[in-house]
Amino acid sequence: MPIRLKILLGCLCLTTLTIFVGVLAQSSQREIGELAGRLYDNSLVSTGALRSAQGGVMKLKAQVDADASGSEGEPLAKPLTERVDAALSAVEADLTIASNGSISEAGRNLVDQTRRRLGKLALSGQALTPRLIRKELLLAQDDIDAAVRVFAADAYDVKGEVGTTMQSSIARTQVALGGAAALTLFVAWLLTRTIVPSLRRAAALAKSIAEGNLTNAIDQTGGGETGELLSALATMQSNIAEKLDRFETTVASQADAFDAERSVRNGHLQVALETAAQGLCMFDAAGRITLVNPCFAEIFAHPDVKPGATLQQLSKLAELGPLLATARNATAFVHETADGRFLAVSKRKTADGGRVLTVDDVTRFRDTEARIDHATNHDGMTGLANRMALATRLQTIFADAERARRTVLLALDIEGFRAVNEAYGHPAGDALLKQVAGRLLELAEPDDIVARIGGDDFAFVRTDSQHPDGVEALAEAVLDLFRQPFSVDGRHVSVGVSIGIAPAKGESAEPGAVEALLRMADLALADASSLGRNRFRFFEPAMEAAAQQRRQTEADLDRALANGEFEMFYQPFVDVPMHTIAGFEALLRWRHPERGMVSPGEFIPIAEASGAIAPIGLWVLETACRQAAAWPTGLTLAVNLSPKQFESENLYADIAAIVKRTGFEPYRLQLEVTEGVFLNNSEHVMWTLTALRKLGIRISMDDFGTGYSSLGYLSRFPFDKVKIDQSFVRDLAKRENLMIVRAIIGLSKAMGISVMAEGVETRRQMETLVAESCAEMQGYHFATPMPLSDLPRFMMQFSLDRGNADRAGWGRAGTIAS
Repeated sequence: MPIRLKILLGCLCLTTLTIFVGVLAQSSQREIGELAGRLYDNSLVSTGALRSAQGGVMKLKAQVDADASGSEGEPLAKPLTERVDAALSAVEADLTIASNGSISEAGRNLVDQTRRRLGKLALSGQALTPRLIRKELLLAQDDIDAAVRVFAADAYDVKGEVGTTMQSSIARTQVALGGAAALTLFVAWLLTRTIVPSLRRAAALAKSIAEGNLTNAIDQTGGGETGELLSALATMQSNIAEKLDRFETTVASQADAFDAERSVRNGHLQVALETAAQGLCMFDAAGRITLVNPCFAEIFAHPDVKPGATLQQLSKLAELGPLLATARNATAFVHETADGRFLAVSKRKTADGGRVLTVDDVTRFRDTEARIDHATNHDGMTGLANRMALATRLQTIFADAERARRTVLLALDIEGFRAVNEAYGHPAGDALLKQVAGRLLELAEPDDIVARIGGDDFAFVRTDSQHPDGVEALAEAVLDLFRQPFSVDGRHVSVGVSIGIAPAKGESAEPGAVEALLRMADLALADASSLGRNRFRFFEPAMEAAAQQRRQTEADLDRALANGEFEMFYQPFVDVPMHTIAGFEALLRWRHPERGMVSPGEFIPIAEASGAIAPIGLWVLETACRQAAAWPTGLTLAVNLSPKQFESENLYADIAAIVKRTGFEPYRLQLEVTEGVFLNNSEHVMWTLTALRKLGIRISMDDFGTGYSSLGYLSRFPFDKVKIDQSFVRDLAKRENLMIVRAIIGLSKAMGISVMAEGVETRRQMETLVAESCAEMQGYHFATPMPLSDLPRFMMQFSLDRGNADRAGWGRAGTIAS
């Protein structure tokens, strides 16, 4: 029989027994409850009513005794009779309750007899006398007393019956519980006899299999879950035995393969030890060599370096003694031998208490490291210290406050170096830099520092400067070096230099002192460069303030375009022989919300340096084209383009889109560029200018004659116009200036290029230029830059005979602001 069915039958038996015991107990409880109810209802209630009637009779008798004032044989007065009738009615009612609740027939008869006696007395009416009433009441009282005794006896009998019933119920319940317990024990014994042995046998088999005994004889006969369990154990034992056999076979084959592989690896290890570039020596716990490879023996080249030798023996060798002494207290170090070799030594412990010593000859790597260190800290072209090395050496100097106070830094920028690169090529520029480095080194004293810190930027540090006059003398000496021409590829090349000077302070040891000194020198250098070549300037605190102002201006520029702070002004250029206005040049003005009008000479260079000139330049072009579209068709619009704008690959597309968007005729647009646009990526610049010219836009060379290669650019690109720089026009009384102007005009006419002179401020300059066949001019002699609203009035009133125009307004500065 299945285990589940056995358990189910056992549970059904126990449930049936539980139900039987419960029903028996419930029947006994119901019987006891009924007896208790009878005891309360028939005994206690009826006895209480009988006691109440007894009290009523005694009370009535006392009332009659008290109220009877006449003869014993005389009838009672009417009021007393009425009270007697009422009392008798109450007593009769109590007796009725007692009769109804009487347990025995004898008790009921006594109560009924008393109730009839009192009923007759009530029916006597007018015949009631005190004597009769006392007599009947005495008899009634005796009957009631007898009934009380009978009722008490009845109650005792009922109580005895309840006790007997309870004893009988308890006995039956005990018998039922005993039977239930016996049956439960029998069911448990039966289940144990039929289930547990099979499970114990299965558990013993499972334990035996788990302990590795796979030869157990398993009897699979029987049914139910036990048979299934034994069958499963037999199958599991068989599978485990089969897989164990396969596993042992696999392990044996893998062990054979491992042995073969270990042999191969041992062979490889032996080869590796014999061919290793590092020397290796193993010592056991007693300090005796157990293994040494050929490289180790070759490094030290001594016959005693072999297996079996002890540390004590090796310590006596001149080649190994110092190394082993160091190895006692260090695990990794570099040892220099007597013959100048460098050995990288590493010591490691082994699990058995021995030591492994590895030695690597790193002499060649030390040489390479020295070369790398030199390359890291020196300029590869000139051999001078680079910016990083300069900062390091300055930091070392600043550690000594006294020495720092005598230190001064000169920052040098070669003026004209880019032109040399452009004219003669980069090899010529490299040769020039090397010669500059050589001259500076000749000027330097032993403790001075000469460094190349940028493309054409150098630094000269004098570490023992006692007086400012000595620093000025040093700066003049540097200027003298550059006053002598350099010889590059057989050519004499002249370049200038600007020098910024920054003396170190006593607090130079503070963090950031080196960067601060370099920044001060750069600020002084920028100020010197603004004065022209071959100048030097000492750092002044005002330069720092100017730099901060420049940074603030740059930040304000970033917002100026979006805030609509820019305005367009226009300055005319005139065809003097025709007495007509040829066109207007668009010039940018900035109306700052706090500073008012900002000079173009201040913000244009900042915009070019920061890159903001690109979006500003496009805004100028689009605004000017949109405004000039309303002018008479004979007027030309000239707009300057910054070299920075040509760094954009989209410049041509942006200009073409602006012309199309504004509807301005391309042939009326004249774009002015300086030769600075050709210094970087000249091929892209040439392509852009050519594409713009094909679009119908005219291209003009601005500031012609001030650069190094102006004539070369004229031959490479067909400019439509050149503008003679105002530096030549300003003093035409000088013969050399007049000859340059005459040459420019003659060359331009020979090449079919029109000419315009800018910066004309006097009538005499105008007449001289007319005499030299220059027809187109621009300058304060004709008009100052003016807002768009003033153009109509100016064009209506223009006349060359009116004399000089009002000179008020901003002067020329920048690429898009004159």
